[in-house]
Amino acid sequence: MKKLKYITAGLLSVFMLAFSSCDEFLDVNQNPNSPTEAPIAQVMTNATVNTGFRNGSDLHRFTSLIMQQFSGQNSLGTQTREYERYLIQPSDLNNLYNSFYADALPDLEYIINNSAQSPHYTGIARILKAYTYSQIVDVWGDVPFSEALKGTANVAPKLDDDATIYPELIKMLNAGIADLKQTSSVLSPGNNETIYGGDRTKWEKFANTLKLRLFLKYSEKEPAFAKAQMDALIASGGPFMASNSDNFQMSFVDAQSSQNSIHQFEISRPSTFFPNKFLVDLMNSRNDPRRATYFTPFPYTTNTATANYVGAKAGDDQSIRYSRMHTYLRGNLKTPLTPVASGADAGAIVANAANNAAYTGAAPIRMLTFAEYNFIRAEHALRFGAGVAAAVPFYEAGIRASMADAGVSAAADAYILANPLLTATNPLQRIIQEKYVANYGVALEPWNDWRRTGFPNISPVPTPLANVDYIPRSLYYPEAETNSNPNITQKPDMKVRVFWDTRQ
Repeated sequence: MKKLKYITAGLLSVFMLAFSSCDEFLDVNQNPNSPTEAPIAQVMTNATVNTGFRNGSDLHRFTSLIMQQFSGQNSLGTQTREYERYLIQPSDLNNLYNSFYADALPDLEYIINNSAQSPHYTGIARILKAYTYSQIVDVWGDVPFSEALKGTANVAPKLDDDATIYPELIKMLNAGIADLKQTSSVLSPGNNETIYGGDRTKWEKFANTLKLRLFLKYSEKEPAFAKAQMDALIASGGPFMASNSDNFQMSFVDAQSSQNSIHQFEISRPSTFFPNKFLVDLMNSRNDPRRATYFTPFPYTTNTATANYVGAKAGDDQSIRYSRMHTYLRGNLKTPLTPVASGADAGAIVANAANNAAYTGAAPIRMLTFAEYNFIRAEHALRFGAGVAAAVPFYEAGIRASMADAGVSAAADAYILANPLLTATNPLQRIIQEKYVANYGVALEPWNDWRRTGFPNISPVPTPLANVDYIPRSLYYPEAETNSNPNITQKPDMKVRVFWDTRQ
């Protein structure tokens, strides 16, 4: 809210922006030849790159640890271990809040305000702004909106009721789609837009799919509204995501400081971030073929043909044999493990720094996928449509999309046969569990689903290990903001709920 960056380096320079261990971006990079303006093309690059990094950084760690997809290990005081036991303090939220309000939103507002003759830029910026604000609301609830982004004209914006913000985001998405459809645009994004490479059709598909995600949040608070809005949007024909090639994700490369942020954190904080026992046990119970892509057996000489994938969890003895993050989140192994006959050892991984260099770091950061779209449609059909039979095709399509994304398409038929939706005791629970597994590495959304539905049925980390005796429903406001903005009062605890979270 208080600053605007002027990014004028080329695409490669912007892409090389990297988090420090506390996930801060390079703050200012001014072009002495143009000190008062930034080309919207390069500001767009900064906005899309920041979006990818943010979704693999603090936002991912807070929410995936709360949702027991990941586990924070090492000694007490280690950042990820403290987060897992719900010791998330206001000072821990400063960087995440700034990444939204000091980095992403000012860049997007700059593009919107400086691209009047280039609606293709304005359209993408509006859609990305709506997505960004949806995440802010889902993390904190009431947040600055109507008075935000005013610069020095208002350095202490008030909090807006979060229930009033979501409708504005739908309007923003609609306006963005209308801009994208304009036949004339002086400038149009290309590869400088690092998510879809300027493909306006894919941005439209994403915007409509995001609307479905937002409307689904009303499923407990206002089910009739959720049904009516989703019915109308589906009847309109979208378009929506149609394949994994439509995934809303940020790609990265195998180059210093250009690798994805999950991988960069693992390099900077080795042996502190592991798959959680809850997720690993859930996948083990179904003999899930994605395990070999999601996890690397650890130690690395474990037989990959008969690997017992063991999850870590806060409080476990550190001598336990852990599973490690694998290709799906960090990129391919440079020297892949090869399945071998029972009793033999897997090939060694050529690496250094505790094998972190064995990974390319080129895996994408996924933010909304075709698999999730299908699970949204499955839940809609189950709850607001013709029921479980109508949900089956979308449920199965979601699994197939996730299996394909994980590189195990051939195993999808057998997995679906072993885990049918029609015979599930609780079909909604089955859909959300599969969505939870498919959204491995997707920031925030598994936590949103749990707050909406109660699934998957995770249990709180037990006290006295946990800092509090409940699973957080929102996060504290950042300390830096409550200290500087008299219009933001700190929450009494993390039990405060976002407006759509009405499940008991």
